[in-house]
Amino acid sequence: MVNTRAERLRTVRASSRSRASLQLVKPAATVAAIDDRRFERLASSDTGIASAEAAAAVGMDPFKSPVRLWMEKTGRQDLLHPTQVRDDRLTDWGRQLEPLMAAHYVRRTGRRVLHPPAAIPAVLQHPHHPWMLAPAGREVVGASDVQLLECVSVGIPTVQLWDGGIPTYLRLQVLHRLAVTGARAADVVVLMCGHELQVYRIERDETLIARLIEQERAFWRCVELDQAPPADGRPLDDALC
Repeated sequence: MVNTRAERLRTVRASSRSRASLQLVKPAATVAAIDDRRFERLASSDTGIASAEAAAAVGMDPFKSPVRLWMEKTGRQDLLHPTQVRDDRLTDWGRQLEPLMAAHYVRRTGRRVLHPPAAIPAVLQHPHHPWMLAPAGREVVGASDVQLLECVSVGIPTVQLWDGGIPTYLRLQVLHRLAVTGARAADVVVLMCGHELQVYRIERDETLIARLIEQERAFWRCVELDQAPPADGRPLDDALC
């Protein structure tokens, strides 16, 4: 009989090894539209690592450490101190601006962008690493050089992180999504401080993806074993920057 969280996670992982194709996590039938918050709730449980959590899992997120992420994944978030009061206003505005950014991308590039309809499950799983999750987000249709679209709104508090181009933590997030979906490239549309729009291209890199998967697996193993990752663990090196 499975009793502990670690045993339950090991059981789920073992039962998933035989999957041969991309797995879709089906939402409840009562959901009428894709809801990013619903994806966040699912990905924040003990089911796996979401694309937005990839950088934290490997120690390269400027906003969250691997230990903090591990505490969230293992149900210890109530022990975190000090309690962080999250201001969701920027995130909410960013979500509302995403359709406008996507529309501008379409006008600027002439490409067609498809957002998954309500009938498409909101979360994808890697076919060989079921703990790797990614949203079924916007896709670029009919283009041979790019398949995915990410829309990011950057506010004044974090704009300095973009001085050298796309930050490492966001690059890892996109590489994670490329790994899960099997896509070759993604365009990242960035709205800077509400008035400047830039487009970056992130190509699939098998070497970097393999290293990312390796270190994400090490983090997920800590979740499975209910053992905290080392606080001074070595993050991915400059090859990912």
